[in-house]
Amino acid sequence: MRTKTFVLIIFYLLPKILFSSIIEDYTSKISEHTLKNGLHLIILRDPSAPVISFHVHVKVGSVNEKPGETGISHLLEHLAFNGTSLIGTTDWKKEKKLLNKIDQAYERIREAERAEADKISMKKLEEDFYALKKKASSFSRSNEFAKILDMHGGMGTNAYCSYDMTAYWVELPSNKAELWAMLESDRLFNPVFRGFYEELDVVKEERRMRVDNSPWGKLMEEFSGTAYKLHPYRNPIIGYPEDLENMSRDKIRDFYLAHYAPSNIIISVAGDISPETFVPLAEKYFGGIRSGMPPNPDIPAEPAGRSEKRVIIRMDSQPILMEGFNIKDITHPDIPALDICSEILAGGRTSRLYRKLVKEERIAVSAGSWCWAPRYPGMLYLWAVASKDGDNRRLEKSIYGAIEEIKQGGVAEEELSAARARLKMELLTSLKSRMGMARELAWYKAVTGDWRNLFKYGENLEKVTVQDIRRVAKEYLVEENRTVGMVEPRTKD
Repeated sequence: MRTKTFVLIIFYLLPKILFSSIIEDYTSKISEHTLKNGLHLIILRDPSAPVISFHVHVKVGSVNEKPGETGISHLLEHLAFNGTSLIGTTDWKKEKKLLNKIDQAYERIREAERAEADKISMKKLEEDFYALKKKASSFSRSNEFAKILDMHGGMGTNAYCSYDMTAYWVELPSNKAELWAMLESDRLFNPVFRGFYEELDVVKEERRMRVDNSPWGKLMEEFSGTAYKLHPYRNPIIGYPEDLENMSRDKIRDFYLAHYAPSNIIISVAGDISPETFVPLAEKYFGGIRSGMPPNPDIPAEPAGRSEKRVIIRMDSQPILMEGFNIKDITHPDIPALDICSEILAGGRTSRLYRKLVKEERIAVSAGSWCWAPRYPGMLYLWAVASKDGDNRRLEKSIYGAIEEIKQGGVAEEELSAARARLKMELLTSLKSRMGMARELAWYKAVTGDWRNLFKYGENLEKVTVQDIRRVAKEYLVEENRTVGMVEPRTKD
């Protein structure tokens, strides 16, 4: 018994000890610098290996898209890898003329489609379009940006786009810092958007696979569109089909000019480089970029919920239940308590919902949760996939019962400590790599205004009490604040 108690104490205390160690170790090694044009630098010096992780955080995502242009920030992220007037071309002057002609040819096709032109006319327009694309491709060098990085030891070159941000990253030997600065400054501030129509086709296919033909993807899209009435979090990152069909290089260019300003970008580096070395490199390659007008996002506030919202979609799938409760943004003091509440409810195989739905009642094959607290008010999600003996109605009833138990009986100190320890270990795991540190430092700076809030998160988890868990459950996990989404199998004729 003493051994078990000792093991539990170590399990609960280890994340706290590790967090304290990381805070003391890293805060003294992190420095910041802002260029005159507004571009912000975060530098974490870690000479343990001759490697640097570079992370570029652009404060633009689907939340910044206007009606009719959903998916544009994601498509722009794709196009960023296709080079500039210097990289990815053998003769930019000739290629540029062809790219303009391709745009004109595509517009003629769209006009003919709207006019319902005959098949022979459409075929001729399409043949002209593809002939121009083929000619333009003879002047381009596919994926040259990534190939150069790979040639010099680059690892993990990639990017992603989310609701609030677009990020680009790579890890390189420390003696390639200047090469990275030269390439990245060119990519960020001198794009030409070649291969636009090819990338647009890629995104359309991505949408078909991840949304249109996926029960989970379709559920999330319909769920978000129901949960949010006004806020652009209601729109899919990948874009609506109608908006993708009406995309153009001109729209991409206008969106890029509006949002890819130096003052809207954070560059975070972690590795074997000092501020004395990196800041002059940044000044040399990024400092000469005109600051431009800083974006001023006009994001409508989401009205408070007054009644439950529901959406049901029918697909060839087993039943899936999704429940969401509107919560606050990442800076709100209730978020740590909501994180722990989510973890207690459905954070893994020891959680209440997993034990109840999967192991005891056997009405689900899996269950989970996540507390999504981004830049703007987010959502606490609970989900379950029904077993052959279950259905969405039974899942829903059991989930409400588990929530009610927390409201009425609260949680035990041991349960709270275990959930807190798991959350801290999860964050520690994400910070064990240089890239993880670079990513999290940039995100916290962009979203909360200070990278130090990354380390304060662990401290805030320690302050959460069992009374806080019960309070947030009573305040947020209520019917009028709830959205329910279901995937139901198609009925057989």
